[in-house]
Amino acid sequence: MDPSIIMTLTFVGIAATVAGGGLLLRDLFTPRVDPSARLKLKRLPLDRSAHRASGAAPSLDERFERLIVETGIDVGPWTTLGLMVACALALGGLLFLWNDDPLVGGVGAAVGLILPLPYLMYRRERRLRAMREQMPRILDLLARALHAGESLDQAVDLAGREGGEPLALEFRRCARHLEMGLALPATMRSLMARVQIMEMRIFGTTLAVHRQTGGNLAKTLERMSAVVRDRIAYRRQLRSVTAAGRFAAMLIASAGPLLFLFMFTFQRLYVAKMLSSPIGQGLLVLAVTLELVGLVWLWRLLKHEN
Repeated sequence: MDPSIIMTLTFVGIAATVAGGGLLLRDLFTPRVDPSARLKLKRLPLDRSAHRASGAAPSLDERFERLIVETGIDVGPWTTLGLMVACALALGGLLFLWNDDPLVGGVGAAVGLILPLPYLMYRRERRLRAMREQMPRILDLLARALHAGESLDQAVDLAGREGGEPLALEFRRCARHLEMGLALPATMRSLMARVQIMEMRIFGTTLAVHRQTGGNLAKTLERMSAVVRDRIAYRRQLRSVTAAGRFAAMLIASAGPLLFLFMFTFQRLYVAKMLSSPIGQGLLVLAVTLELVGLVWLWRLLKHEN
């Protein structure tokens, strides 16, 4: 390859790494005005029905920003994107220097760019699971506060101060919304948009309906706490009985791509012959299609309601 191209790619890689590291240091060490407001949710709509820009790019940007917010990490979307680009350039550059093949370097760059996404999705799932586990305690705390004679706004503020993280952060945000004069239904819609789990939808809908119709809210929250505990027990039992199926799905999903990547890296001659043959191309398309169909089928079988 032309040395000028190599130098250009090296400069771009170093610049992306420095930019991503600088943004990361800025997000981690810049002092905040409010220590409790660690999540940047200003650009997220209060309601799912809020107006959104049309087109694929705004939707992709919104999904990526929501993913970053729901992971709970204290970095912004641009910082994460810079680190992903730096990871892609690092992996692609290493593979290119090792194999001296631009195609292998391009494949490595694509893999390096996508590689952080499973970690982010895992962080989001773990955070949402932690919030679901904290819901019964928060509901009991709200019910006890209402029994003690406090108002609903005071009970929400108490849950934000006394509840465990990360769910307490969301209730502190709700308390600030109520202090600024935002209506309770709008506050609950904002909470349901930020924490997209079924238990939070039930909770937010219950409070919004109670504000309009009235009733014994403390007793309702106690019953809801028991229902949420039953749902958590059901989810734990479901995960235990479907562990073998989920492991088989992960094994099937990773075996084929890893084998193809190994052959593409170390046995390029066999892969080139397969890709140059119409029969090989057809078999590859058929294998990918059948694997996708099998994974979707397993996912549908193992899927449970949020």
